[in-house]
Amino acid sequence: MQDTELQTDIQRIAECGPIRVWSLVVTIMGDLCQSPDTCIPGKTLGDLVGRLGITNQALRVALHRLRRDGWIQTVREGRTSNYFLSDRGRELTLAVRDQIYHPAPPTDTTVWLVMAPQTMPANDFSENLPDESVALSPRVALIAEKPDPSEDYLILPFAPHTLPQWAALAVAPEELQREFSDLRDAVALVLDRPDPASLTDRTALRLVILHHWRRLVLRQSGLADLVLPADWPGTLARDSVQAALKRYPRPDPEALNRECGQETRF
Repeated sequence: MQDTELQTDIQRIAECGPIRVWSLVVTIMGDLCQSPDTCIPGKTLGDLVGRLGITNQALRVALHRLRRDGWIQTVREGRTSNYFLSDRGRELTLAVRDQIYHPAPPTDTTVWLVMAPQTMPANDFSENLPDESVALSPRVALIAEKPDPSEDYLILPFAPHTLPQWAALAVAPEELQREFSDLRDAVALVLDRPDPASLTDRTALRLVILHHWRRLVLRQSGLADLVLPADWPGTLARDSVQAALKRYPRPDPEALNRECGQETRF
């Protein structure tokens, strides 16, 4: 693949949504630092984000923020800075790993339709809803966890045979569905091209695809895959992203560092 083609592919993926540099670094470290003693040397990190159009200055600002917020730690080795996920950073990335990397959406969770009485203040109802919930009206919601039966709710198992459009948009807003479709289309075009020869280039493609998938899937309601059709844009995007992650597997850290001109002990 020519450099211009690679940059076109990276740009096509990058344009699927905004890239916050600190969040991109979290994606990179969450993907490449799979064990507590694995780090990313500054040279390698700079080479990767540089391929995504990120300047060294923007990277330094992002790293400063992540250190300040307790996401990462820095260890000096001679003139090299090595970056590790902190214990807190590792805990936070592990908490969402299944959402990001799981090749198929869950299918064994019961969804419940919950209706509160008209006498209940709408704010009281919304404040008592679990995290995995979607409000359909001020006193009606879909949830993935059966509520306490002591509450005066009407509770019914939900079978989404014909979910009306307005309800589908409450679960997955139109903008989110459009972004999933854009990502799927962009990844499909990338997968039609020959693989880049460079391990660093292949890794950069993997990471920019993974970052936009992570950005979208963490905005997605956990109920979406349970109540929307099997071919909704989020599922189709997941299929494309999983194909890309398989085609561009997580690199061996030492091989990546050697190609970037920086050998580091792990």
